[in-house]
Amino acid sequence: MRKRLRMVSATAAVSMALTVGAVAPARPAQAAITGWFSAVISAVVTLASRGGSGWDPQLEAAKQQIISAVESSKQEILNHIDAIAAADVEACTQAAVTKVAQIDSMPGSLLGPFVNGAVDCAALSSSYFNAVQDPWAADNIGKLMGVIYSIAMLGFAKYNLSTRTLLDNLIRGYQAVQVKMRPSNCGMGNAYPGNDIPPRPGEPMYWIVWCDAYNGDLGNATVISYYPQQPVTDAAFDEAALQAGRNTSYAIAVNALPTLRAA
Repeated sequence: MRKRLRMVSATAAVSMALTVGAVAPARPAQAAITGWFSAVISAVVTLASRGGSGWDPQLEAAKQQIISAVESSKQEILNHIDAIAAADVEACTQAAVTKVAQIDSMPGSLLGPFVNGAVDCAALSSSYFNAVQDPWAADNIGKLMGVIYSIAMLGFAKYNLSTRTLLDNLIRGYQAVQVKMRPSNCGMGNAYPGNDIPPRPGEPMYWIVWCDAYNGDLGNATVISYYPQQPVTDAAFDEAALQAGRNTSYAIAVNALPTLRAA
């Protein structure tokens, strides 16, 4: 998704920056779900590095960490699942979340179908995210992607299967989230209005850059450039975009990808 860049007056830019908190207060429920994956990412890394090599204490600890995170946030996760428009994704995600706590007590006749169902559900969630156009629907599945893949990777590890392919698929899924959910309505303005003295080469210029996420949350940052360099690059807007997307799956993907790629 390409960024739509707007030049605004300095007064408007400053006003936007000063009213970020008032216009778009943080939503506690969203903040909680966006922080879920960061709480289990170390367990996911363990599953990625040790899955398929036999069950051991590290995998046991990773299992307990994921199950505990699912159980402690189950109602909130289920609320997000209820909002999924695709019935098949909703059903398989709900089944995985509901049953994962019983993974140790499942006989082989149930464990195999559970693992297959969780893995198929992870793939289905990625496909659904790529296909859906509505930003609310895409964001909802993006927020749940880490939950689904964590359970699928746990199932593979429990079955003594390598989890690397699932990790690679999760990375690709979060890369898609990073692109699609990046706030694209952005602009910039002079941070110091009223200064009519032309800058000289090498002098600093201060800009306020801002981005507006689809849900109405705003983000801003101050950027310094040195005349005649212009700061209109994607990198200059990264901080504002991340702040604007703090309550969306964009923040989950941006924060998770470096750790997952290094796993």
